[in-house]
Amino acid sequence: MVVKIAARNFRLSKTLEGYARKKLGKLERYSHHIIDGDLILEKDKSICVVELNLAVKHSAMTSKVKNHDIYVGINEVVKKSERQLKKYEEKFRERKRVAQKTRRA
Repeated sequence: MVVKIAARNFRLSKTLEGYARKKLGKLERYSHHIIDGDLILEKDKSICVVELNLAVKHSAMTSKVKNHDIYVGINEVVKKSERQLKKYEEKFRERKRVAQKTRRA
């Protein structure tokens, strides 16, 4: 999985980039479905917007979080994406089961 990290309205530090890559590493469990991703970090006065766009097999997923702390925002967007990927995986497995049942019948 290749993830591009972009920062808007501020300079991306090595610490923040390392933290984001570490948290996004949790999504490696679902890497057989994820093709690539974009993490966009944006600061606007006191609000930080964190957006994660994932290109997944047969679709795309977007997670967006607004928070005062950018580190908390990264955590929340990763949790949101994990939930979305789990749901996607369940649907994907269910489609396979239904297809196998129809072949046997």
